[in-house]
Amino acid sequence: MDLNKLVHQNQTIKIIPSLEDSLRGLGLNSDLDEETEIWFNQLKIKWKTWKKSPTIERHFDSFFQFCQDPFRVALVCIVKCDEPKDRKPKSLSYCILEIIFKWSQTNGRLPEETLKLPAYNIATQQRNQHFLYLAVKTYQLYTIKETVLPLVKDMIRNDNCKQASQIVIAMELFDEIPVEDLLFPLVLQDTPNLIDEYLSESPNQIQPFLLFLDRLLDKNFSIRDYAQKFIEENKIYNVKYDKIHYKPLGKLVARLCNKFNVPIESCKNLSKNRTTGGLRYLIHQRYVEHNLSPSVWDDLVKDSLKQSTDCAKEFVDMLAMYDINESLKWSSYFEISNDCLPHALQNLTIKDNPIEEENWDTTDNAAQNYYRLPISEENILIIDTAEKFDELISKLSNCPIISFDCEWKPSFGAAKSRMALIQIGTFDQVYLIDTLILNNKQYMGSWCRFNKYVLDNAEIIKLGFGVEQDLNEMKSLIIGLNNIKVKGEGLLDLGLLWKNLVKCGLSLPSNSDNGGNSLSSLVQTCFGLPLEKSEQCSNWELRPLRNTQIHYAALDAFVLLEIYKYLQNLCVEQHINFEEICNDVMLDRKLKCLKKNKVVDCLQTTKNIKVRTPMDVKILLEHDNAHLRYYLRYCGIDTTITTSHMLWHDTIKLATSENRLILTSKLKFSPSSRFSQNFILDIGKGSIKDQLLKILKHFNVGLQKNYILTRCIECNSTDVKYYSINDLKDICRKYNGGSHKSSDQIRRSASDNEDDNDYSENFLSDSEGEDIHLYKPFPIQDKWYTSSSGAKINMNQIEKLCASNKTAHICENCGKLYCDEEPLLKSIHEVIMSITNFN
Repeated sequence: MDLNKLVHQNQTIKIIPSLEDSLRGLGLNSDLDEETEIWFNQLKIKWKTWKKSPTIERHFDSFFQFCQDPFRVALVCIVKCDEPKDRKPKSLSYCILEIIFKWSQTNGRLPEETLKLPAYNIATQQRNQHFLYLAVKTYQLYTIKETVLPLVKDMIRNDNCKQASQIVIAMELFDEIPVEDLLFPLVLQDTPNLIDEYLSESPNQIQPFLLFLDRLLDKNFSIRDYAQKFIEENKIYNVKYDKIHYKPLGKLVARLCNKFNVPIESCKNLSKNRTTGGLRYLIHQRYVEHNLSPSVWDDLVKDSLKQSTDCAKEFVDMLAMYDINESLKWSSYFEISNDCLPHALQNLTIKDNPIEEENWDTTDNAAQNYYRLPISEENILIIDTAEKFDELISKLSNCPIISFDCEWKPSFGAAKSRMALIQIGTFDQVYLIDTLILNNKQYMGSWCRFNKYVLDNAEIIKLGFGVEQDLNEMKSLIIGLNNIKVKGEGLLDLGLLWKNLVKCGLSLPSNSDNGGNSLSSLVQTCFGLPLEKSEQCSNWELRPLRNTQIHYAALDAFVLLEIYKYLQNLCVEQHINFEEICNDVMLDRKLKCLKKNKVVDCLQTTKNIKVRTPMDVKILLEHDNAHLRYYLRYCGIDTTITTSHMLWHDTIKLATSENRLILTSKLKFSPSSRFSQNFILDIGKGSIKDQLLKILKHFNVGLQKNYILTRCIECNSTDVKYYSINDLKDICRKYNGGSHKSSDQIRRSASDNEDDNDYSENFLSDSEGEDIHLYKPFPIQDKWYTSSSGAKINMNQIEKLCASNKTAHICENCGKLYCDEEPLLKSIHEVIMSITNFN
């Protein structure tokens, strides 16, 4: 072959030798004698039939009897195997290496030194990690660390850290390669599995690597600058730049600490950043959301800064933006010197800024705005001894339905919180299990009985909200509950039940103005009042608990039973099979039907069905479904669109005020009794045809031919008129006679309507940037005709229609012209005709 014909002038070509040639360069004799060649060919034939089997092993026995250098021959045979680069455990080459390893172990044979480097090259030029490990053990490659070490460092410099880490693990080069040089490129490339694998094999490297990452989390240190310099010096490719930030890096450190049981407190910067973030959250809850009472606020601030007093100054700085007096109070509590305070606080005292005291606990009016616990304090029992716990287990084992909830201290800092409280509710009492006392090895037997007779008892229905999360917390934090199931028969999540009942047609009357999936919003939907959440983030590890904490914990458990009874009675009234849906939720089965009504109800409903005309229906589309407006308007249905930033409760208010039905892309719940859940349709995903059929069937709309194109698909106006050929020619004559406006007049006229456009953007999304543009705006140099109603009509299109003797529809409001040959109108027409029987 003439290389000059393959390579152009001023080009170079790199010739890479084959693996056999490379091995010869390392001193390996890659030739086989005639007897060995025959044996190897027979091996390949037998392998195709028998694979790894006693037949293959017997074939190797004959090999060991006549072969003088089996280690060398094995390497040559591996190279000559016709297999891809990843030599998997079921391949012939892997089998050869495995048999040689067993033979060497049985007979105490060692490979020659000259074979080790060729074996290393063979092992590293394939992709299977297990083959690499086996080659290291078979040929004892860890004895040539000094030779291999420069090669591994070259791999790291050439951005091949994945293979380098595998070689380091296989040859135990942990002490010779700095952990940050090897693993930080993997951090930049976002390959956490390789990091986990490396650290699992080298536990001594975990602490140094975590400390290295923690140094990067110092807020006075620029992660981006350091990473960019590292990337350029080491030529790292495929970098995930979104991971080079405090938050994702902090999550990685926290995950590694949790995985390898390293105390997070040992990572000082991570602990500080988490504490600061938690304090920022507390300030937001206190001064923006107003969800924390003064006592809860004080407890959490003291607890958060107990282990991280270094964050006190930063906390005071953040707090000064919201409350000068509170900031002064905490600066005094943590003994921060005047010179270290923000300028706004220096030389000030609390007396200089007197404020009115807040009262969270004794305001009667406030109490009336929240759902209250319907049982007396005597029915709230605290379980804090083994005797009380065993007695409780006996009582609960005879209850058909109970509820449960858990509480733990918010973990704003580094250390993970303990399970502080488990609440168990029955229909007449609530039990608060003090797990700070009872979560001890000496009570393991009681917890095992609690699991056997209560949690694992399928005959007892356990109600919860977010059941799986609570049980996972119990499983990981409570001694003796590490084998509990977290879902299945007997475990009923009311959050999931609520959603499934709504899907089955349940209407939830409520005066609530709050939507969502929280327990408080469900309580408000059922009973008209939300739960008071001021104690939600309190320090549940304090003892004794405050009365407000006890009432909050008891109510969280007891209200689950109240909701269960309420939903059960509501389903009876609305003829929905409540028990079957509960079983479906517990067993995670798909719903069999939407709603099961009695035959009498179905007959009565059938008699009262009245098909709606398109003029009887008004639709409000969520912005994600804006493409459907053209099809619905074409059918004559009044259709508007929400803006992309409109909140759900604003959407409900708009639909209520304009008497519209709502179409959503996913299931949402009505937060108000004034707007029935039946007025909201989840059209889901699918073709436009399927979505239209679902809309028409759900709202019982009958399409009629005389309503087609009676509404403008662009502006939603009903001023759409049919123009015959003579009408269009008449417009041309009027235009040519001078009865038209200039382009400047049209521009001025259009600018007069800007205020109307601004108003419409608040409720419609026709002008939003995310919409699909159906036609391009006409160039200003086009000829325009202004009708008697003020609509601006493009004369170029009208003249074309006159020339081809075509009719048209024209919107008298916006001037949009529709003709049969228009591609957009034609495609809409085809879809509508496919779902009707019109000619």
